[in-house]
Amino acid sequence: MSYAILGILAARDWSAYEVAEQIGRGMSEIVPRADRQRYNAPKKLVERGLVTARTEPTGTKRSRTIYSITPEGRAAITEWMATETKASTMEFEGLLRVCVADLGSVDDLRNTLRTIRAQAEMKRQVFVANARLIKTPGAGSFPGRQHVLAMSAKFMVGHFTHIISWVDWMLTEVEDWPDTVTPVETHADRIQAILDGIIEEYGDSGPAQE
Repeated sequence: MSYAILGILAARDWSAYEVAEQIGRGMSEIVPRADRQRYNAPKKLVERGLVTARTEPTGTKRSRTIYSITPEGRAAITEWMATETKASTMEFEGLLRVCVADLGSVDDLRNTLRTIRAQAEMKRQVFVANARLIKTPGAGSFPGRQHVLAMSAKFMVGHFTHIISWVDWMLTEVEDWPDTVTPVETHADRIQAILDGIIEEYGDSGPAQE
């Protein structure tokens, strides 16, 4: 989260509201904790000397806080960029519900899948809209990063497209399930075929974990 904000501020100074707005434009999909911490995290960076904060009038009786990255902040993000990246992680409650679907009804499972699909469609459109913004000359917040932001948008649109395709496939697979318990026996051959297909296509990439 700290590096996300430093990356935003490295482009230019932003108000507290603008920092939170930039995080809400899809960055929270990459850094799940970002959305929950977007208002408090900049203050912590100030305490660490990586960011400074100043108050500016807004033309009314109110004022706003403007954040700027410090040389120490730039050094910190430059040093971080040279380190080995961590493995990707995923926070996906819908998939967790699928993993324990045998504890609920088949209608619960189907409703979960439909909700996952609707959410993925909505989030995909966020990144399609971002792509339009990035493409428009002078409209994007980071014109000097158009090349790398295009690559990121491609990944995120593909990610949510994959979720949508998976849901469509799974809704077909569970269409004739009478419940969420007995298919382990009644659909055993189909389940084995799915597992065999995964193994055949992707191979054994490491030790099995349950």
